Amino acid sequence: MGRPLKIAKAQAVLTITDTAQTGSIVTISGGNLTTAPTTGVAAGMPFQVATTVGGLTAGVTYYVNSILSNTTFDVSATQLSVQPRVMATMTDTSSPVLMSVGVVDAYFNNPVSGAGFPATNSLTYGVVGGNTTIVGKQVLAQVAIGINGTGTLYTPTTVNTSTVIGGVGANLANLATGAALQVAVANINGSTDYVNLGFASATKGNVTVAIANTAANGLIGTSGNAQTLRTDLPITFDATFGGLTAGATYFVKTIPDALGFTVSTQQSGPVLALSANTSVTGNVVLNRVVLAANANVVASNAAYVYANDEAGFIVRQKGKTKYLVQGSTTGLIAQCTTANVANTALTPNTMNILSTDAGPTTAYVSSINDYNSEVFPTQLDSGNLVTGTVYTIYNAGTTNWTSVGALANMTGITFTASGTAAGTGTVVAYNVNPDVIATFNTAFVANAANGQPTPIVTISNA
Repeated sequence: MGRPLKIAKAQAVLTITDTAQTGSIVTISGGNLTTAPTTGVAAGMPFQVATTVGGLTAGVTYYVNSILSNTTFDVSATQLSVQPRVMATMTDTSSPVLMSVGVVDAYFNNPVSGAGFPATNSLTYGVVGGNTTIVGKQVLAQVAIGINGTGTLYTPTTVNTSTVIGGVGANLANLATGAALQVAVANINGSTDYVNLGFASATKGNVTVAIANTAANGLIGTSGNAQTLRTDLPITFDATFGGLTAGATYFVKTIPDALGFTVSTQQSGPVLALSANTSVTGNVVLNRVVLAANANVVASNAAYVYANDEAGFIVRQKGKTKYLVQGSTTGLIAQCTTANVANTALTPNTMNILSTDAGPTTAYVSSINDYNSEVFPTQLDSGNLVTGTVYTIYNAGTTNWTSVGALANMTGITFTASGTAAGTGTVVAYNVNPDVIATFNTAFVANAANGQPTPIVTISNA
């Protein structure tokens, strides 16, 4: 197995507030170059600026020549071992710009070419770590960390019949628009799985309908629109009347029209008989959230988790597609697995890692579990194979790989080409990625059959 994923780090990320032509001097905000606890910045350390400022060019490595005070240092254009020393040519300016000092582990694939940080290799990027302000292109993580919800959730008793779900003891009004919901479902082993319910729309919270009267046959008359309620979902009443108890949980049984509905004490139970009451002062309350699409499971009194996607960073790697991550907004830390979906489709405890290569379309990293691997290898179409050359299938596509020497038509197979083949598949040089293929994909629909077409394949030594 290759080395685990490394995290790009920097000795310090400072804010330049002023540059001076005379003396090639940089001034930083805050002031902790000499006062304990210091940033650890010392003479000779390399740094880069986020954007060009005061004669310092973004993408060029400069060096701290000497610390002049708690907030200032002068700048060398060359390493301090180079004699005679060449000081940086600077101008007077006062624009705030971030600078990264002493960056380490800044490369995805440890390139042999490219000097300094970032590498001159355009396909090389560091992994986003705890210090997300490091200057230079990084791989950005978006995470959705699951949070245990209060109360329980109910769906209609028939799957895919409604976008509306209800809650008992759940504050659904506080769900963020776009929040992903999962409900607990018992599996065949007697333990619990969490399955995707859907994504919250902007319509959520309590629906309240005024009650007008009750009848002995169980019909509850309304002066509001009863059809804003939903069959099978839990409701409460804010007053006691007709045999109904304020605050108790009931379930909508039928809704004949806008002027009335019936209830049951169970989700699939019989209509509850009531005492007749010609005039009632009270309301029925439905605590609900409308999903962006129909619920894809049936849930009854189910515990649930929810998650909102947020920018985050990888703390450490825990498996081929599993990482310990932290959300930058919530501060929550949890294990998440990678998913090739857009931010809006992330479900609890999943994450996407955005590829920052120069490709024209958005792509996500599925797996990175060898820091030595070449993450963005050069691909070759199956129609351009060279006979006698050893390749590894990178994307199986529609190509018939067995017709040109491969044992199977699947990603990760290494073979000696016997000719060319038509189709959309691609290969990489067999030695470009000795341990694992790190897969990249465009965004796919969450939870769809065959939604993630490129497998994560170990091809040797793993």
